[in-house]
Amino acid sequence: MRKFQALMLIAAGLVAGSAARAEETLEIGGVGGANAVVWAHYIAEAKGLYAAQGLKIDLNYSQSNAQVLQALTAGSTKMAIAAGIADPMYAFASGAGIAIVRIDGQVGPYALEASKQFKTIKDLKGHIVSVDEAKGTTMVYFNKMLAANGMKRSDVDFVYAGATAARFAALESGAAAASMITAPQLFTAEAHGFVNLGTVPQYAPDTPFTVELVNRAWAQANKATAKKYLVAYSGAIKWFDDEKNKAEAVDILGKVTKMSPDDIAKSYDFLKKINYFERSDTVSLKKLENYYNAQRELDPSFKLDVPKLVMKID
Repeated sequence: MRKFQALMLIAAGLVAGSAARAEETLEIGGVGGANAVVWAHYIAEAKGLYAAQGLKIDLNYSQSNAQVLQALTAGSTKMAIAAGIADPMYAFASGAGIAIVRIDGQVGPYALEASKQFKTIKDLKGHIVSVDEAKGTTMVYFNKMLAANGMKRSDVDFVYAGATAARFAALESGAAAASMITAPQLFTAEAHGFVNLGTVPQYAPDTPFTVELVNRAWAQANKATAKKYLVAYSGAIKWFDDEKNKAEAVDILGKVTKMSPDDIAKSYDFLKKINYFERSDTVSLKKLENYYNAQRELDPSFKLDVPKLVMKID
């Protein structure tokens, strides 16, 4: 009997060791830090969806999309999570070996938050607005807001900050009169007395926000790993969409952001209301073309064969 038990313990140890060796670390880059737009990632971690695919995710945040793309192109990261679309398009057009494998946010989850003396977007004329970059994703959306109000970019000044947290800081410090801010910080801003002058879904409902990227050479050689990641990520989005999971979802994001549970709950409702997360793993070329056309409103000289930027992961 003792011999049998010993053999069972040895066998269990071998199985555990084999499972540990089978776990694959996947290096991923992201912008800024934990926030609502990467909610699905933290769900996938907390609910064991990555682990079920044999993956351990090493997520490294940078302060700008440019830094994320630099790491991805160099191969120090293999994928990028929730990347704004503008920089990848420009990088690919310049020869970067990257590809889009999934649309993440299918609509911009931003509000234009401003100091309380401003009542309309037109009131911002001559003042400073904080967006991500001169040709970045939040600039694309803000440009549509301006155009709809009969204004041009030259009507305002800009201060650039790649992450929502930095743009919120610019707003709170008075360095900017208004900032493009996403959840949950946009609700914190309103709680602090700032006013919402409009949301992206009001002005650009068919223009996607973020994508999942891969280092193209790595993905071609490791499609199975990329597919495992996408399966886990899509599973997290499906879990998020189930209303019965709201309280747990709020708790999951709260643990990593340390933000108010009330603000996070509002963020959940906001993302559900605007139908934020893309549910399909199949990249919609029409949606990417919508973004590309919006980008060219900022930069008419920009040319890109959009389908070539997409890589199908079977």
